[in-house]
Amino acid sequence: MLHSIKRTLIFLLIIISFSLYGCNHEDTKIITNIQEKQDEKTIDVQGDRVEGSEKTEQDAAVILENIEYKGYKGPVQGEIKYKEGTPSEENSRKYKASGDIESPYNVNLMVTRDFGHTKMFGKKVGLVKDEVGMEVMFRNLDVETAYGGGFVNAINGLESKFTFYTGAERKKMDWFYWVNGILAPIGVAEYRPQSDDVIWWDYHDWSISMFIPAVIGSYPQPFKNGFGGKNPGTVIMYTHDFEEAAEKLKTSLIDSGVKEIETTQYNQSLLEKPKKYYILIGAWKDISIENKLLQKINTRNKLVGFHIKFDEGRLHSLNFKGKIIKSYEKKAGAIHAYSSGMGSTRPIWLVTGIDSDGVNMALNVLLERPEEINGHFGAVITEEGIENVPYLN
Repeated sequence: MLHSIKRTLIFLLIIISFSLYGCNHEDTKIITNIQEKQDEKTIDVQGDRVEGSEKTEQDAAVILENIEYKGYKGPVQGEIKYKEGTPSEENSRKYKASGDIESPYNVNLMVTRDFGHTKMFGKKVGLVKDEVGMEVMFRNLDVETAYGGGFVNAINGLESKFTFYTGAERKKMDWFYWVNGILAPIGVAEYRPQSDDVIWWDYHDWSISMFIPAVIGSYPQPFKNGFGGKNPGTVIMYTHDFEEAAEKLKTSLIDSGVKEIETTQYNQSLLEKPKKYYILIGAWKDISIENKLLQKINTRNKLVGFHIKFDEGRLHSLNFKGKIIKSYEKKAGAIHAYSSGMGSTRPIWLVTGIDSDGVNMALNVLLERPEEINGHFGAVITEEGIENVPYLN
């Protein structure tokens, strides 16, 4: 019981830190997505209103720092925000998306629920250079905020069951977001996306795993963009028999836009304090035999956001509570990411399996059909197909 209370308090402290990061409540405007009614006037390419122009406001262009944006109406900020505690359904009638823009910069915006099993939104949307991620959301989604405007409480009417609920109605169901597959250590009202970033929101139960630090469903991110405009580079490490496969994966990632990447034989000592992104290729028995980190991940699985388990030559796929749902004794591979916790932005990816057949099956997905793991938290690959883990039930 004490452990549960402690975890809840930690979560609340993190929520509050997200919302207050760099803010002063007395003089800081609260970002909202309330859009005032626009008049019938239009805007010229310099952003000035022009009477009688043939262009509509939606099609008009605005130039900011020599960059042209179509349909951009300026930052969606104001002093008014929704009344905290008011039901989501009531607020969502007022807090509507203001509309996407045309821009030379874009981000992939994804919204799912239940660990990626249900897709709610997925689209490449316009980005204004140097703006914060909350602006991107307000243009494309119906968003409610809380804790001073920096915490996303609801998206498209689906709200936190924790923030304003008490007693039996209160549940550990909330929104979490990843940038390029990395759980963001700062709030979206502070994060400034880079062009081609993947911003992914998922609504799920956090009663078992408070944080899932890394997911695979934004591939080839984070290897292409990194996080926050910083990319430490990628190292593909392979065990015996997979040197050629590692080179093929390197070529594939370069073709996808990854710039700094190298291959080397497996060296577990580099994983203790990772300085780069690492992709490990090898059968589980070969990469884990003397690796205390991987052994720990395999044992603690559900608590660290790792939803596969290897045991006595078998591969188990788990639900979010850590329960074994399916087990495989042969021809089973997995693609899964792990990071040491909240704030860690250098995940380790595993391309592994029960044996060489399983590893090759997982590799084949990355090389030949990577789109099939889009939106997956982790993947188990068998002759039956690709499974998204964790399972919901």
